[in-house]
Amino acid sequence: MLLEKIKTPGLAHLSYLLGSGGQAAVIDPRRDCAIYVEKARAAGLEITHIFETHRNEDLVSGAPILANMTGATVFHGPNPEQPIVYAQTVYEGDCFAIGQLEIRVLETPGHTDDHLAYAVFDSAYPDKEVGVFTGDALFVGDVIRPVIKHWCSGQSPPKHQPF
Repeated sequence: MLLEKIKTPGLAHLSYLLGSGGQAAVIDPRRDCAIYVEKARAAGLEITHIFETHRNEDLVSGAPILANMTGATVFHGPNPEQPIVYAQTVYEGDCFAIGQLEIRVLETPGHTDDHLAYAVFDSAYPDKEVGVFTGDALFVGDVIRPVIKHWCSGQSPPKHQPF
């Protein structure tokens, strides 16, 4: 399994290249996408999946650019504020195979209504997940304050089904 963290210079943004068995996924790609293609090729991987955890107000998503460069499919969560025309909607429990890895979708609304996390399972370690990509919902030693836009506007937060 390949897992590489890619930091965007000058922004508080991390993206990830995850690969196995000749396939790769990119999680939350930045706008400058050549780095993903170069790193995947160097590792003998083809980018086949692009996963977005949520819409970002502080950066421009590179997902449509990377999809155009690679032919990979972009996946995004339900309930976006505006339609995500370049992505397919995924839901809680949807699963995707990437080599020996399985990516499982977790709906985690709060930071944004369309927020997702992606749990990663590796067949070499079958007992439990080996990691989770949480976007801007969990940080080392902290969590994001959920539904802040509703509090600021005086609206009641949306009612979501419990997990």
